[in-house]
Amino acid sequence: MNFILLTGGTIIDTKSRQFYRGDILIKDGIIEEVSAVPIQPLPDASVVDLSGKFVSPGFMDSHIHIESSMLSPLEFAHHAIKHGTTALLVDPHEIANVFGIRAVELFMELADILPLDMFIGIPSCVPATYMEQSGSVITRDEIISLLPDRRIYGLAEMMNFPGVINGFGDAREKVDAVYDFGKIVDGHCPGVSGNDLIAYITNGRMDGTVRIMNDHETTKPGEAAEKIHAGMYLALRYGSAVKDMDAILPQLLNSGADPGRCMLCSDDLSAQELFEAGHVDRIIRRAREIIMTEKKPGMEEATMEAIIMATQNPGRYLSRFLSYHKMPPMGEIAPGYRANLTILESLDSLRVTDVLHGGRFVLRNGTPTADPAPFDFSPFIKSMNLPEPLTEKDFVIDYEGSHDSVQVKVIDVMPGSLFTGTHHALLPVRDGSISPDAEHDIAMIAVFERHHATGARSLGFVRGLGISSGAIASTIAHDSHNLIIAGYDASDMARVGNHLAQQGGGIALLHDGKLLHLPLEIGGLMSRENIASVIKRYGLLKEEARLMGTRLKNVFMAMSFLSLPVIPELKITDQGLVDVTKFEFTMLYEK
Repeated sequence: MNFILLTGGTIIDTKSRQFYRGDILIKDGIIEEVSAVPIQPLPDASVVDLSGKFVSPGFMDSHIHIESSMLSPLEFAHHAIKHGTTALLVDPHEIANVFGIRAVELFMELADILPLDMFIGIPSCVPATYMEQSGSVITRDEIISLLPDRRIYGLAEMMNFPGVINGFGDAREKVDAVYDFGKIVDGHCPGVSGNDLIAYITNGRMDGTVRIMNDHETTKPGEAAEKIHAGMYLALRYGSAVKDMDAILPQLLNSGADPGRCMLCSDDLSAQELFEAGHVDRIIRRAREIIMTEKKPGMEEATMEAIIMATQNPGRYLSRFLSYHKMPPMGEIAPGYRANLTILESLDSLRVTDVLHGGRFVLRNGTPTADPAPFDFSPFIKSMNLPEPLTEKDFVIDYEGSHDSVQVKVIDVMPGSLFTGTHHALLPVRDGSISPDAEHDIAMIAVFERHHATGARSLGFVRGLGISSGAIASTIAHDSHNLIIAGYDASDMARVGNHLAQQGGGIALLHDGKLLHLPLEIGGLMSRENIASVIKRYGLLKEEARLMGTRLKNVFMAMSFLSLPVIPELKITDQGLVDVTKFEFTMLYEK
């Protein structure tokens, strides 16, 4: 048996909402005893003095796509524990669109060697739509085959809310399969309310049973309160691209909604923000600021409330999954609970000094106790499959008319938003093909299917990227992650696209003869390099993009969502230009 005795620390008791000096005895990774009276150490116990420090239940991220950091789960976890994170509810939706069920199995393997708990949701919608070609498909039978595994918490965000509400396709069958098995079904239902919300939550039955259990896509306070009152948990999103918690939490605190159903989540977190600002700890700090502003409590009370949303509440959300596997509960410091603990220097700073994962120190005095474990990613490196190298001819948009200009539909970028508009522009026709217009910031945009070498491609135009020359390309192109390229010169666009194909994916640009590249070899989405290298390379790309003329905060992120045909208004996939408001393909110009 392995005994650890933590003495002298101030315990953050999330159940009683009290702080008290106490000792914690841990036996084989489980909390054995918690006492305000000093516990006498056993002869073979390891004793650690935490006098002057605060002991919190380990922090949990209730919903995250690790791929968005561009780090491998190994590198991500290595830095997340520095910020007190001991558990993640992960949706590998992005890489699953490249490799299918193999991607879920990859994350399952990695879960066994991480210094934190990574519980995995099986992506519910791969592919996301029929309007694009993804790398694979995850079927209902494949979902069912993975459900018995202790690393699988259930079904990740059910994005197909129209299918659930209206009974289209197999969305309801997937939900029933997971819920009836005894595991968790995560939700994704932006803007859904009234009877549609009840239909979604109950998986079409309208019987009062909550089968789809949380939502992280809520953007408005009234929407948030309605979902909580209906029985859902709410994951307050505070990521790198979107920080909905700022808009939701202030009014939610005064709405009468059950705060016990509020959790904290990143959804998407960049490597730079993880490195510079932190992980769940940074969300706790921001939640505390909002609580103190809205409710005017003392700092200790506000800190307690914020920590509860990152510990006790997600622990209770996980209880269905944990109970199914007879695993110890999480999220509190109490006998019988898993010994995932975060040690803080002070309540004010919330600086993390030490972390225990399953009763074992994985962080001591701010330093991980081990380097990331080695792992062979080679089966997931070869994800670029173009039938042949790109040429200038691949970027020609033929025009059969006799005019020297033509009015076309142009994707209109909205700075700071995933939404786009539809702009109508008169573009020049040269040598029988439609040309971009650098003077009016209208670049060519191209998407090439890169998974199965089908040769499928689509060409269009985009306004608002801000680049006036050169070309940019990426294999991060939500949700199917095909190869997306923007630019003005066909030769430049072909060259930068071929470079990514040869290198196995990533982000690249070509400007004034200079070619810069951030390799993302793992599925074209994640790097095998460390966080410092990823941040440096990405920073150089963004700096060069500014020299190309862009004024967007992150032109590469903006471009990555231009191929997502579920967010209005106009998008482009490898299959064509998509009018998302009608959910149908549309013509580039009237013939």
